[in-house]
Amino acid sequence: MKKRMNYLIILSMGIVLNWTLLSSSIAQNEPLGPLMTVTEFTIKPGHEMQFREGVKAWKACYLKNEGDWTWRMWQRQQGEGSVFVLASDMANWAEMDKTDESGKKCQDLARSLINPHIEKATSHVTRFQLGISKAASLTEDMIRVSFYDLNPLNGHRLMEVVKEVEGIRKSAGLEPGGYWYQWQTAGPESPSFHHVMPYKDYAAMDIIQEGVWQTVEKNAGKAKRDELQAAFRSSLQNTWNYIYTLDKDISNPGK
Repeated sequence: MKKRMNYLIILSMGIVLNWTLLSSSIAQNEPLGPLMTVTEFTIKPGHEMQFREGVKAWKACYLKNEGDWTWRMWQRQQGEGSVFVLASDMANWAEMDKTDESGKKCQDLARSLINPHIEKATSHVTRFQLGISKAASLTEDMIRVSFYDLNPLNGHRLMEVVKEVEGIRKSAGLEPGGYWYQWQTAGPESPSFHHVMPYKDYAAMDIIQEGVWQTVEKNAGKAKRDELQAAFRSSLQNTWNYIYTLDKDISNPGK
């Protein structure tokens, strides 16, 4: 990521990150997926247009200076207030050590045109979960994101169940429909995992598809369905979800 996030968010906006590494549920001999930085901006009431114009100006400056960092800016469609989420992939932690000269040249724009319109910003790092996630890259402009806060006693069961369920679905000729991420850093109110389900548009949400538990019961029996469903529910302390749409004007997803 070459410290692009540092110049756009950390240095420019003065955000202090308090990162606490979570223990990984992935075995050491399994390959690790790439990382993703996620920054959630809560915009001051009535400042949404100014925020977007500020990011547009920063983006224009960055591209003019031949910056090569890519990112997606999603706008949350439900919930309290106006919230944008900036997401950017990076291959590994070492990218955080690199410097982005293009970002340095545009940091004054962030200070003057973006910062004044932000009420709050929180940043975290997540890791893509291979094997249980969709193989194709995300190309849709709408996503439903489900967040999972683990039960302190049974939280370890979540990924066990997901992997077994995806194994059953795979044996039935079905591939994962979305993308799983494990949070590598988190605050007291952060989830441990989130799942991204892509949609072409809102109309796509009206299409009725066979549910996950229906597939499990059809291919592994009701007893297995009840067992896995109970284990899944007992692994969670809380869960919630939101719909986000891609704001193309203030994104730079690359080619």
